[in-house]
Amino acid sequence: MREKKRNVRTIIRSALVLVVVFTLMGCSTPSTKLSDKFDEETVKSEAMRSVEYFNDRDYASIIEMGSEELKASITEAQFAEQCDPYLDKDGAFKEITKTVVMGSEDKTTGETYGGVVMIGSYENGKIQFTIGFDEEMKLVQFIIK
Repeated sequence: MREKKRNVRTIIRSALVLVVVFTLMGCSTPSTKLSDKFDEETVKSEAMRSVEYFNDRDYASIIEMGSEELKASITEAQFAEQCDPYLDKDGAFKEITKTVVMGSEDKTTGETYGGVVMIGSYENGKIQFTIGFDEEMKLVQFIIK
């Protein structure tokens, strides 16, 4: 019974985190082209930095990279609750095997976002990262699956 309650709580929290992330992104429309407001190498390196923090379980540093909205929406403990099971299951990080850079625009505000989808190879599996930044290079999205 305890396991079932914990699973339900995990699903609810995961859904809430996703709702917050999608709210932060607004009604954005993904595209394949990164806006000229972003430097592709900077987007990639900042995304990699957040993945390194993830691999080190340094969730406070990921949050510190975030926008004010992100910082207000999730705690270090909530990050750990969502992320630790992936690291526990998949083991040690090996390498990033694929990186796709993309952009999106919020149709209502005109704000643009830059991001990446990265596939990380671990000793016991793979983790997909979807990481997004606002024009000030503040983290607005960090999703793993």
